[in-house]
Amino acid sequence: MIKAILFDLDGTLTLMDQEEFMRNYIGLLAPRFSHLISPEKFGKNVMRSTETIIKEPKEGKTNLQNFFEDFTKVTGLTYTTLWPIFEEFYKTDFPALSCLVKVNSEGKRAVESAIQQGYTVAIASNPVMPTLAIEERIRWAGLSPEQFSLIPSMENFHFCKPQLGFYEEIAHCLGLSPKECMMVGNHPIEDLVARNTGMKTFLVGTPSEDVQTDYYGDLLELNKLILRGNI
Repeated sequence: MIKAILFDLDGTLTLMDQEEFMRNYIGLLAPRFSHLISPEKFGKNVMRSTETIIKEPKEGKTNLQNFFEDFTKVTGLTYTTLWPIFEEFYKTDFPALSCLVKVNSEGKRAVESAIQQGYTVAIASNPVMPTLAIEERIRWAGLSPEQFSLIPSMENFHFCKPQLGFYEEIAHCLGLSPKECMMVGNHPIEDLVARNTGMKTFLVGTPSEDVQTDYYGDLLELNKLILRGNI
């Protein structure tokens, strides 16, 4: 029996051009550190260290610890110097990027329907940003962070998509088995890999012949599925 529904953010609850967003994100972030490191080198190393936490989780270390271990090693800068600048950026500058993001109204409706039907709802976006940023992105979806029982972030998670550990960690934090969860997302690899833990999956879109998922369609179809109560 499904007790929790996990929602991806980008491309699912919100709509954006991912490349355009990342270009503007780095373009806005890098100048904050220009007195310490050139914008070009900063952007390159942020992407490198992000790839590291996605592909090479470290046992017992959060994504934040793993990121800064790599980033400080290649830049020679310290966490105590860097982190306050990151925090200030996410508080003051990051919200301006909302202009690049559109609300998926059907996604908002699906989350609200799931809550009304008694499901636990959680965010299952890749935890490569701090809590401040992910909570802001939830607001861009027309929702409130308080609506979700769990919001994975760099500070509190040890794995990223498509590592199976990411989905196992979500289930563990919710006090559920993976078989009691359903993952909703638009990416045929990063989101549907959740099936390998025993979770059900809903692909937002139409799968190709070699893609396996329990359900698929747009979020209007998901909303109908939730309201019927037969997941």
